[in-house]
Amino acid sequence: MPLLNLRDVAAEAPIRPGLLYRSAQPYLLTPEDLALVGGLRLVADLRGSAERAVHDWPGDLATVSRLGVDEAGSPAALPPAMDLGALYVLMLDHRADWFAAVVAELADGLPALVHCAAGKDRTGIVVALVLDLLGVDHETIVRDYARSADHLPAVARMLNLPADLPAVLLEAPPEAMRTFLAALSERGGAEKVLLTHGLTTAHTDSLRAALLSPGR
Repeated sequence: MPLLNLRDVAAEAPIRPGLLYRSAQPYLLTPEDLALVGGLRLVADLRGSAERAVHDWPGDLATVSRLGVDEAGSPAALPPAMDLGALYVLMLDHRADWFAAVVAELADGLPALVHCAAGKDRTGIVVALVLDLLGVDHETIVRDYARSADHLPAVARMLNLPADLPAVLLEAPPEAMRTFLAALSERGGAEKVLLTHGLTTAHTDSLRAALLSPGR
């Protein structure tokens, strides 16, 4: 089974291809997966320790950076009745310093792959923050996020998720990302939020220089 929910963010967003990938966690990696990962400078693993214990990367992959916080940072640990968009806003408000640290790692580590368990929630927020910082329009960010919906049934089988898991965690509704992006704009946008919580202008300059074509 190939690396699930894998895509080049440039497939949807107007950034340079081959520099920023997103996916679900590793599981029965194919030679093609290992070849892709082996050509990257960074694999930003956003999972907590309990999640990594189930399916971790091979030990000889020196590019893996295990950036996950404890399970309180996992969407599965948050209130099950919460609206998914509101959940994302809560994650940003409570973990902005962590998200800033992840984006800083990406700025220093391109080409890179960023992933969590399903490649949808934590990964979706990180990618949305990067794209907003780059000035990508919100509907493009929404479309990139929503592409995960096609992959989630296979991801659920791979993760062997419990039957009582909140259904919202297996969905990628566009409105959830719109809610998040609206709240992000109310807070001044990704650049302001991330710079306030530890990202530097050197990081933002590096991301723009690497990911944007001249003239954008």
